[in-house]
Amino acid sequence: MPQTTIDPRSSALTTAALAFATVLVALSATTASHATPLPAFPTTEPGPSSTQWYPDRYRPAGFANVGTLFGRNNVLAITIDDADSAASRPPAYNGAFYNTQGRKIDIDTAPPVTWIGSLYIPSAWATTNPADPTLTRRSDLWATLSDATDTPTWFPIIGFTNGNGTGFNGGTPRYRVWDNVGGVWIDLALPVAYDTWTNFSVTFTGTTLEYRIGTTLVHTDTDATVATLTVASDVMFQAYNFGYDYVANWSYAGYGQLTRAQLFAEFEPLVAAPSVPVPVGPLAPALSALAIGLAALRLRRRR
Repeated sequence: MPQTTIDPRSSALTTAALAFATVLVALSATTASHATPLPAFPTTEPGPSSTQWYPDRYRPAGFANVGTLFGRNNVLAITIDDADSAASRPPAYNGAFYNTQGRKIDIDTAPPVTWIGSLYIPSAWATTNPADPTLTRRSDLWATLSDATDTPTWFPIIGFTNGNGTGFNGGTPRYRVWDNVGGVWIDLALPVAYDTWTNFSVTFTGTTLEYRIGTTLVHTDTDATVATLTVASDVMFQAYNFGYDYVANWSYAGYGQLTRAQLFAEFEPLVAAPSVPVPVGPLAPALSALAIGLAALRLRRRR
C-alpha cells in the first residue's frame, strides 16, 4: 500500500490556522477582562467600596435598581426629595455643597480608561420657568482622578441641566462639562435629545480627558495637570437637590481599558451568531479551532 504523504503547504497552513485561532481566543478573553459593568446598584454606608455604591457629599433619598424602564434593563433611579434640601438637612450639611447628592464606587484603574453612563432625559425637562423652581433639573456622570500619592486631584463631570447657572431657575436645557482649571461649567452646543437615552462617556488617555456624547467628541481637556494623574479612583452618579422632588434615571454603568464603543457594546442585546459549517478533510481540526475562535470573538464583542 503506498504511503500517504501530507503536502508541506497543508501542514504549514494547519499550523498557521491553529496559531491564528489561538490568538483570536486569547484576544477575546483579554478584551472581555477589561470591560466591567458596574454593580446595579447595591448600596452601603458609609463606604468606601468597590462592590457597592456609597454616599458622595450627601446621599440622595433613593438610589435603586428599578428594573426595566424606557427599553433598558437594570435602570438606576436617583430620587431627589425636598426633605433632603438645604432647609431640612442637619446643620452640618445645610450648605449648597451638599445639594449635590449621589453615590460613587471605587474602580482604581490606570489609564487608558473609559467610564460610561446613559441618562434618560424626558421631554418635560425641556420646560423651564424663572418663576417656577419646581421645573429645575440636573444630573451628571462624575469621576475622581488621583495622582501618584493617591490624592484626589481632578473631577471630570459631564451631564445635563436646565438651570440658569445663577438663580438656578429658568435656564436653557443643555449638556455641559466641568472645567477643573477655571472652576466653571462649559456649556455644550450639541442639541439635547428628549424622551430617549443620552450616552455619556469620558476617556482618560493618560495625558488628556476626552468627553463624548453618543459618538461625538464634545470636549477635550489638555491641561498639563492631567498628565500627572495616575488612576481613575471612582465613578459617581449625581443629581442636584433644588428643594423639590424629581427622579433621574441612568443605565449602562460601566468602565474599562477599552474604547467608548467597546464598553457600550457590552450592554447591547446578544445577537445570535450565524451557524458555522462543520469542516471536513485533513484541515478539519485547524478550521474547527479557527471557527471556535471567530465565534468566541463575535460573542464577546456583542456582550
